[in-house]
Amino acid sequence: MLIYRKFKEFDKQFILDLRNLWNDEFGFIFPISEELFNRNTYLTEGFLEENSYVVLDDGFPIAFIINKNWPTTNVDGLYESTGWISLIYVSKQYRKNGIGSKLLEMSFEAFEALKIKKIYLGKDYQNFFPGLPKDLKENLDWFKHRGFEALYETNDLINLNIGTDLLMKDSPFEYKLCTKELLPNLVQFMKNNFPGRWLKELNDYIKIGGNGNEYVICTDSSNMIYGFCRIGRFNTPIEKIAFSLTWRNRFEKLGGIGPLGVDSNFRRQHIAYNTIIKAMNILKEEGCKCLIIDWTNLLSFYRRFGFEIWKTYIYIEKNL
Repeated sequence: MLIYRKFKEFDKQFILDLRNLWNDEFGFIFPISEELFNRNTYLTEGFLEENSYVVLDDGFPIAFIINKNWPTTNVDGLYESTGWISLIYVSKQYRKNGIGSKLLEMSFEAFEALKIKKIYLGKDYQNFFPGLPKDLKENLDWFKHRGFEALYETNDLINLNIGTDLLMKDSPFEYKLCTKELLPNLVQFMKNNFPGRWLKELNDYIKIGGNGNEYVICTDSSNMIYGFCRIGRFNTPIEKIAFSLTWRNRFEKLGGIGPLGVDSNFRRQHIAYNTIIKAMNILKEEGCKCLIIDWTNLLSFYRRFGFEIWKTYIYIEKNL
């Protein structure tokens, strides 16, 4: 007999073990470690423990859905009417029995009660995916039949050959790792230029003790910041990694790059180019063997540095 229950009714370890359902089928391509699952659920503001669900058969979990809304510390109403399905999974032998549809129906009702008007698959704060992976595209029609609309695609990029040093272009600016002392300058830069999600990510990074060295910055002699790039090392603690390192368990000594941003008043001065070169060279010197840039459509720009498409994702959404 199937029983549908809320995440909040179980202890934390039971929920963390749900990842084994996913890994049994997809772990060879998208391996979810316990620490990653924990970060993307219990350690994430906006995780709806009350409105995420597990399906049991004779006491054993066979399906689950993880739902989120935007964290309570909102930024100017950002995403205030938006919800996310972070991950949904039904065991192979239980598919085509209405279980996934039931999980969606329960989730839709919960989202509507929270006054959420639009939901996305993926793209959530501390996400596994920025959309439906093309590797799982056979599921696209299933979502479409339940009211979701496919929009456009985005990519993760990879560089498997970072052995050659790339040279920066001439510039009056300095490119370096941020320091704890310069974090207030970086926060101000984000407030001025990227006051939404990237600002929140930086503030959360600072709250957990980040000292700045996961950010490459472009500065002048007064330490005014004009651009940044977040980086991740293969040994970066899980709570400090950006999404470029989500699947680092698949690789040996993976480094991550992104997001990247430049003050709009100072573009066309090679700041983005030089910041990426600096980031790549830092990661190479620290022993990274390959690099990933997550969630981007800037393929022509990043190809200049040797990156190519690794994974593609489909944005899908539903209006409630």
